Amino acid sequence: MSLKSEVDSKRREISSDNLSMSVGELLNLYKDEELDIHPEFQRVFRWSMQQKSRLIESLLLGIPLPPIYVAVNDDGVWEVIDGVQRLSTIFEFMGELRGPESDSSDQIVAKPALVLESTKHLPALDGARYERLDKTLKLEFKRTRLDVKILEREGSASGKFDLFERLNTYGAALSPQELRNCILVSLNPDFYRALKSLAENEHFLACTLLSDMQLSERYDMDLALRFMALRGVDPKHIGDVHDFLRERMEGLALNKKFNIEAEEKLFREVFKFIDDSVDGNAFRPWNSSLKMFRGAFSLGAFEGLALALGQHWAEIRKVKDKFDLLGVIKSLWTTQEYKKSFSGLRARERMVRVAPAAEAVIAAELMRLGGKLVARKSLSLVSAASATKMKNGRGSKISKASSKTVKRLKAR
Repeated sequence: MSLKSEVDSKRREISSDNLSMSVGELLNLYKDEELDIHPEFQRVFRWSMQQKSRLIESLLLGIPLPPIYVAVNDDGVWEVIDGVQRLSTIFEFMGELRGPESDSSDQIVAKPALVLESTKHLPALDGARYERLDKTLKLEFKRTRLDVKILEREGSASGKFDLFERLNTYGAALSPQELRNCILVSLNPDFYRALKSLAENEHFLACTLLSDMQLSERYDMDLALRFMALRGVDPKHIGDVHDFLRERMEGLALNKKFNIEAEEKLFREVFKFIDDSVDGNAFRPWNSSLKMFRGAFSLGAFEGLALALGQHWAEIRKVKDKFDLLGVIKSLWTTQEYKKSFSGLRARERMVRVAPAAEAVIAAELMRLGGKLVARKSLSLVSAASATKMKNGRGSKISKASSKTVKRLKAR
């Protein structure tokens, strides 16, 4: 198919219209349930009071805002694709916002009206409420016009979220995980809550030692999702990690057979074991010369060790009281795969390097304790043909590079 044909085909999938609507008109659509701002998104977004106050300041001063993007669903309702935070703040200020009672509840309740803070240009906004505004200001606020772009897209149900991701990527306003969260809460709110709960697990947080900035961008949920979605996956099949994580997340969220309770149990057991064994040092570089851990959290170390522990937890659990995790971590940092810097490497390149090394060191520790890796759980490191051989009882197989590492480490 030629480029022009592809462009023409995609243009037919997405049609759009532009409208200029007043705040009052948008509020009426919202109250009549003809405008859906996804109450569940309010669990994802947490604008500060200053951010909300500055938005209202902009509206009162007549400062133009970016367009609101909506998609038309099968019932003709406008679903907000970009602008949830803005509309939520406006409706909250007017005392009309409805949202989840709490993060753990699906019950939708009326939210208290917003009380503003002072801003740079309008210090008198401090303590301001919509209901107490001067009548003229209230009318001007309701008549303030916003640009609305209406998108009609045919195709998959998740098409509108492709648009959401594209629109937000342009402005780089949200982190990759925040974008994924917006999709997840719409596909499966229970799955979102489970993932969020795992990311807030005390043992997991103690192991990762993330900064406040990383937590604010939900990097904790990103890591929890990586543990869930990348475990058991051949790194060569990953490609772009953000695309892979999103697709994998959607597949798990929509898979009714996926046992989220079992996944939660596994996650909590693994990170409790890590925390009890080595606490905050688990994913920090080990300096063998200085005989100490140095540096911050290493994503490469996490993708190697955490995923390998999770992948083989059934075997490790049997011997966890004797399993020398600290020794395993120190040994990992003596391998050539870990000694090389992870800086600048893509996820696929990192994992192709660290996954076999972690598997090999864990295999060596299990062999030291008289156990072994179960072949059917090692599919991330072997080909389909090799997996078939293992099922037929022809023996377990670790990559050649990993086998050499095992030999070096068996006698440690």
